[in-house]
Amino acid sequence: MLIIESMQRLMVMNNIPFTIEEERVLREMKIGKISSLKEMPEQNIARYIKKAIETGYALIDAKAVYRTFKLVKKDGSLPGLEQAPGFFFGKKIAEILNKCDYVTLMLTTIGPALPDMADKLQKTEATDSFYLEHVGGWMADYLADRVEDKISHEAAKNGYGLSMRYSPGYGDWTLDAQPKLLEILESEKIGVCLSDTLIMIPRKSVSAAIGWEPK
Repeated sequence: MLIIESMQRLMVMNNIPFTIEEERVLREMKIGKISSLKEMPEQNIARYIKKAIETGYALIDAKAVYRTFKLVKKDGSLPGLEQAPGFFFGKKIAEILNKCDYVTLMLTTIGPALPDMADKLQKTEATDSFYLEHVGGWMADYLADRVEDKISHEAAKNGYGLSMRYSPGYGDWTLDAQPKLLEILESEKIGVCLSDTLIMIPRKSVSAAIGWEPK
C-alpha cells in the first residue's frame, strides 16, 4: 500500500537549516583544484568570498513547498495533472515523464533579502555584489537539491526512483508553465510571485517537476 504524504497535503518547509560550503561556492565560481578559502593564492579574493558567505548566513531565509500528484496520461495527449491537463507540454519533459506514475512539483527560495542586498551593492560596491550573487546562486541550487533529497526518500519508501529534475524555461517547456505551477503550489505561502515577464520574485528561487518512475 502506497503511503505518499505529499499527495495528501501541501508540504511547506520554513527556516530550512543550511551550511554554506566553501568548496561548493568555489565550484559555483568556476574556481577549481582547491577546496577551501585558506588554499587560495589570491587572499584578497578569498576575503571577498568569506565576507559574502558571512553575509549570506545573515540574509538567507530558506523556504520550500512541494506536492505530489498522480500523473495523467492519455493516448494522443500530453501528460498532465487532473487539475491541469497537458501541463507538461514540452517534448523533453513529456519524454522524461513517459514511464512515471507520479510527479512532484516543487518550489524553493532563499528569500528576498540577499538578492535585494546584491542589487543595492551593485551601485556602490560592485565586487561585493558579484560575490554575493554567486553565494546566492549556489544556495538556490543547494536548496533545490535538499528538497529533492526529501522527495527521493519518500519515493524510495514506496518503490520508486526519481527522474531528472526539470524546470520551466528549459527546452520547450517554456516559462508559460510558471503561473499554473505557482498557483498549484500556493507559492504565496513562501513569498514567491511572478513578474510580468514570468520571472520569479525573489530571484534565486527554483521551480521544477520531478517524476516518480517504478523501480
